[in-house]
Amino acid sequence: MSTLILRGGRAWDGTADTSTETAIAIDGARIEGVGAALGGPKELDVSGCTVVPGLIEGHAHLCFDATAGWRATYDSDTPGTMLARMAGNAQRMLAAGITTVRDLGAPTAASIELRESIAGGLISGPRLLVSGAPITTTGGHCWFMGGECDGELGIRRAVRERVKAGVDWIKVMATGGNMTPRTNTFAPQFTLDELRACIEEARRLHRPVAAHAHGIEGIRLAVEAGVDAIEHCSFTTPEGYDHDPALIRRIADAGILVSPTVSIGYRRWPDDGRREARAAILRDQVGSGCRIVMSTDCGIPNVPHESLAAGLAVFSELAGTTPVETLRLATSRVAELLRLPDVGVIRAGAIADLLVVEGDPTDNLTDLERVRYVIRGGRIVHAEA
Repeated sequence: MSTLILRGGRAWDGTADTSTETAIAIDGARIEGVGAALGGPKELDVSGCTVVPGLIEGHAHLCFDATAGWRATYDSDTPGTMLARMAGNAQRMLAAGITTVRDLGAPTAASIELRESIAGGLISGPRLLVSGAPITTTGGHCWFMGGECDGELGIRRAVRERVKAGVDWIKVMATGGNMTPRTNTFAPQFTLDELRACIEEARRLHRPVAAHAHGIEGIRLAVEAGVDAIEHCSFTTPEGYDHDPALIRRIADAGILVSPTVSIGYRRWPDDGRREARAAILRDQVGSGCRIVMSTDCGIPNVPHESLAAGLAVFSELAGTTPVETLRLATSRVAELLRLPDVGVIRAGAIADLLVVEGDPTDNLTDLERVRYVIRGGRIVHAEA
């Protein structure tokens, strides 16, 4: 295979403070080298553009359609139409430069089939990490995905079933959720002993555990139980937010990942003080050294699957992080935290998952939406006219 040279533009390697003028050589699925003097017979002119690592979405729902009518769509899907819908959503994400996705909630069989179909080259899509159906209580958050269980024995069996199916992560609903009627978003769903049983079983089988948790008591139980990651981690109450700096510090000290699911949807919030309260929590999480995994919860109402770039801009505004600091959370930093070697960076030997955009997102994050090319595993999978 001929080496492909990207030249004429700038590149940001996923870790540096700025982008620089350079060329990138791709040989097969990997980056062969980076340097201004590179050249060859097969070149792609990226003048006026910046090459960055492919983006990584830390929390997605490929099975949802991102509309207010999501539940009617979900309930009317057959297994075949759901798989087709998930594939279409994955392909839209790839076209937006999102080359790796952690899907944290969909029917288990569909998640595994889609991941394997993409990995096997049957269809085009981002690299997937999947949890399958979240583990939840009877009637608990997202019960309709097929993950209901109760008691310590039930939760151990649920973990074993998912590992048997081949999931990458175990997802457990530590609190109720806004999208499931008759659940309590602000209260724990499982006891501490149940959560500990989940984590003990998952660790025995070498799977990390991500806990969905909004309310402060659910967050506290998840921390006490020793989860690997907390999704949302929003400290919500019926009145707004309960900012607990001591608990945030405990999360940081324990090394628990925080996946805050900040999306373009925050721009639609009314100016009633809630947005600033959420921003204060985010700033504290960043300032306390929490291990942040950039995520948007895409697929839920009004959060399109391809809107990670817009979510990064919102996160930067709320958390007070610079464009480069924010970009790291969706590239090199998240790759490190999710234990994904050789993605999220541009260096010799790394997998050639690359996004080429007009402008320079290290100065202006909105340039991430000006996609020119997407390269996945060394192949150009999307090109704007």
